[in-house]
Amino acid sequence: MVEIENNKELMKIKNLLIDYKSAGKVVHAVRDLNLSINEGETFGLVGETGAGKTTTALSILRILPEISVKLVTGQIEFNGSDLLKKSRKEMRKIRGKDIAMIFQDPMTSLDPVNTVGSQIEEMIQLHSNLSKKEIRKAAEQMFETVGIRKERFDDYPHQFSGGMKQRVVIAIALSCNPRLLIADEPTTALDVTIQAQILELMRGLKKKYGTAMIMITHDLGVVADICDTVSIMYAGQIVEYGTVEEIYSNHKHPYTDGLFHSIPDIDMEQNKLKVIDGLTPDPTNIPDGCAFHPRCPFAIGRCSKEEPDYRNVGGRHLVKCFLETEEEGCK
Repeated sequence: MVEIENNKELMKIKNLLIDYKSAGKVVHAVRDLNLSINEGETFGLVGETGAGKTTTALSILRILPEISVKLVTGQIEFNGSDLLKKSRKEMRKIRGKDIAMIFQDPMTSLDPVNTVGSQIEEMIQLHSNLSKKEIRKAAEQMFETVGIRKERFDDYPHQFSGGMKQRVVIAIALSCNPRLLIADEPTTALDVTIQAQILELMRGLKKKYGTAMIMITHDLGVVADICDTVSIMYAGQIVEYGTVEEIYSNHKHPYTDGLFHSIPDIDMEQNKLKVIDGLTPDPTNIPDGCAFHPRCPFAIGRCSKEEPDYRNVGGRHLVKCFLETEEEGCK
């Protein structure tokens, strides 16, 4: 078992800003984002579609679509150095070896014309000096680690079910024992039973290898099941951050509260779910002040004019809201 030093910082993002250009307009995808991840920590990044979660992940690996990116500023410090200042050659050495990613859809993440085994071998070959025979052996061991018989090593992706494909993708991502694993909605395309199996597999492998992980999801159940800390994203910003216990038992931001109230309670009779009024803002036209204020039931005058700072409400718990600082507010 790998001993994990949970208080040692592995990655820190400072003031990250990412703009895209689209149809003559500027899309503000990520706005002044700050977060830190410790060695061995599982960090949940939660939010609706379009909140900026995947863009944040792609920026860490420096694989944002260059044709549409207008501006990237800030710092992404990994193991003490800024990834945004690395050359393309340096980043190729980091991807897969130090930072790996599981993409959203296992159905399209694999090359359909190559065997699944050869795709694991390719990753190991890129980041090691092993012989061809040793690479094959290491890839077969990784296959069995994720629960697939090595007899299926030379099969093609179309011969695997969705859950088995996801196991292959996980094997590829973990084949070089990265220090940070980014999992972007890894269970979205799978049924509930397979989801549970994949999450249990990821939890076991993370514990075995001591890998830190960013879990990107919109499923609060997944976060509760696997994460240590969680950030809630809205309109390109983190609006609330804390440990899973702090967020689940004492969330403070009205948006976080709306997310939790939209989950069905099996112990209560409900005719319909409570929803958050309105729509997420147009990323080309973010409202002034707090981006959530047009939808917030507790908004006050200053919410439309001023952007709130982060406020510590105890422990590691931070909230970007005027809530509780004004008598007219939520409380």
